[in-house]
Amino acid sequence: MKNDFDVTARVRQLALERNLSLHSLAKACGINPSTLSVNRRRGGQISLDTITRICDGLGLTLGEFFTLPNSTEKQ
Repeated sequence: MKNDFDVTARVRQLALERNLSLHSLAKACGINPSTLSVNRRRGGQISLDTITRICDGLGLTLGEFFTLPNSTEKQ
């Protein structure tokens, strides 16, 4: 199993699919907008708690978050 999943890119992708800025996405998910912008600028990872809040705000499961569209890899 490869471990090259880019969490910050996935968050950006989800925001783009919903026509949301990262600031708007953060607000919609109850996250401080600086959490996402700081991680994006620094190339850092996002905590599991933050990912869970993003999933809750977007109505996604963690499995859906970590499954890229057109992905054929089994979870």
